[in-house]
Amino acid sequence: MPSKLSAAPRVQDQRPNMPEEFRMGDVVRLRKPHPCGASEWEVTRLGADIGLRCRGCHRRVLLERRTLERRMQTFVSRGEPMDPEKERLIYHQGDWQDERQDEPTA
Repeated sequence: MPSKLSAAPRVQDQRPNMPEEFRMGDVVRLRKPHPCGASEWEVTRLGADIGLRCRGCHRRVLLERRTLERRMQTFVSRGEPMDPEKERLIYHQGDWQDERQDEPTA
Protein backbone atom coordinates (compact mmCIF):
# COMPACT_ATOMS: atom_id res chain seq x y z
CA MET A 1 0.00 0.00 0.00
CA PRO A 2 1.56 3.39 -1.03
CA SER A 3 2.25 5.92 1.69
CA LYS A 4 0.33 9.20 1.59
CA LEU A 5 3.21 11.11 3.17
CA SER A 6 5.02 13.55 0.94
CA ALA A 7 8.65 12.90 0.14
CA ALA A 8 9.97 16.13 1.66
CA PRO A 9 8.30 18.55 4.06
CA ARG A 10 7.68 22.07 2.83
CA VAL A 11 10.27 24.61 3.90
CA GLN A 12 8.72 27.72 5.42
CA ASP A 13 10.06 31.23 5.09
CA GLN A 14 12.68 32.19 7.68
CA ARG A 15 10.66 35.21 8.88
CA PRO A 16 6.95 34.41 8.61
CA ASN A 17 4.67 37.41 9.14
CA MET A 18 7.51 39.65 10.33
CA PRO A 19 6.89 43.34 9.62
CA GLU A 20 9.37 45.09 7.35
CA GLU A 21 11.81 47.39 9.15
CA PHE A 22 11.47 50.95 7.86
CA ARG A 23 13.81 53.80 8.79
CA MET A 24 13.50 57.56 8.46
CA GLY A 25 15.03 58.58 5.14
CA ASP A 26 14.50 55.23 3.39
CA VAL A 27 13.73 55.54 -0.31
CA VAL A 28 11.34 52.84 -1.55
CA ARG A 29 10.07 51.92 -5.01
CA LEU A 30 6.39 51.05 -5.20
CA ARG A 31 4.82 48.71 -7.74
CA LYS A 32 2.67 51.35 -9.44
CA PRO A 33 3.98 54.82 -10.33
CA HIS A 34 2.46 58.00 -8.90
CA PRO A 35 0.35 60.02 -11.41
CA CYS A 36 3.29 62.45 -11.73
CA GLY A 37 5.33 59.56 -13.17
CA ALA A 38 7.69 58.92 -10.21
CA SER A 39 7.73 55.55 -8.48
CA GLU A 40 10.19 56.38 -5.69
CA TRP A 41 9.06 57.60 -2.27
CA GLU A 42 10.96 58.80 0.81
CA VAL A 43 9.89 57.68 4.31
CA THR A 44 9.12 60.78 6.40
CA ARG A 45 7.10 59.34 9.32
CA LEU A 46 7.15 56.04 11.20
CA GLY A 47 4.48 54.36 13.29
CA ALA A 48 1.37 52.33 12.55
CA ASP A 49 1.00 54.58 9.51
CA ILE A 50 4.05 55.33 7.37
CA GLY A 51 4.44 58.84 5.95
CA LEU A 52 5.81 59.02 2.40
CA ARG A 53 6.90 61.92 0.18
CA CYS A 54 6.93 61.49 -3.60
CA ARG A 55 10.41 62.08 -5.04
CA GLY A 56 8.87 63.57 -8.20
CA CYS A 57 6.25 66.10 -7.09
CA HIS A 58 6.86 66.12 -3.27
CA ARG A 59 3.27 65.10 -2.52
CA ARG A 60 2.85 63.61 0.97
CA VAL A 61 0.71 60.58 1.78
CA LEU A 62 0.09 58.31 4.77
CA LEU A 63 -0.18 54.56 4.20
CA GLU A 64 -0.88 51.84 6.70
CA ARG A 65 2.25 49.77 7.33
CA ARG A 66 0.58 46.63 5.97
CA THR A 67 -0.54 48.41 2.79
CA LEU A 68 2.94 49.79 2.19
CA GLU A 69 4.51 46.34 2.68
CA ARG A 70 2.17 44.93 0.00
CA ARG A 71 2.73 47.79 -2.47
CA MET A 72 6.50 48.05 -1.98
CA GLN A 73 8.72 46.55 -4.65
CA THR A 74 12.18 47.26 -3.21
CA PHE A 75 14.36 49.61 -1.18
CA VAL A 76 16.25 52.06 -3.42
CA SER A 77 18.38 53.28 -0.49
CA ARG A 78 18.28 52.84 3.26
CA GLY A 79 18.20 55.63 5.85
CA GLU A 80 20.52 55.81 8.83
CA PRO A 81 19.87 53.28 11.60
CA MET A 82 18.55 54.74 14.83
CA ASP A 83 21.02 55.77 17.54
CA PRO A 84 21.10 52.96 20.18
CA GLU A 85 20.62 55.43 23.06
CA LYS A 86 17.56 57.00 21.40
CA GLU A 87 16.18 53.54 20.63
CA ARG A 88 16.54 52.53 24.29
CA LEU A 89 14.66 55.63 25.40
CA ILE A 90 11.84 55.04 22.93
CA TYR A 91 11.35 51.27 23.10
CA HIS A 92 12.34 50.47 26.68
CA GLN A 93 9.82 52.65 28.45
CA GLY A 94 9.74 50.41 31.52
CA ASP A 95 13.30 51.40 32.45
CA TRP A 96 12.26 54.80 33.82
CA GLN A 97 9.72 53.13 36.13
CA ASP A 98 12.51 51.08 37.72
CA GLU A 99 14.46 54.28 38.46
CA ARG A 100 11.40 55.91 40.04
CA GLN A 101 10.90 52.94 42.39
CA ASP A 102 14.33 53.61 43.93
CA GLU A 103 13.22 57.10 45.02
CA PRO A 104 11.51 57.36 48.42
CA THR A 105 7.82 58.21 48.31
CA ALA A 106 6.30 60.82 50.59
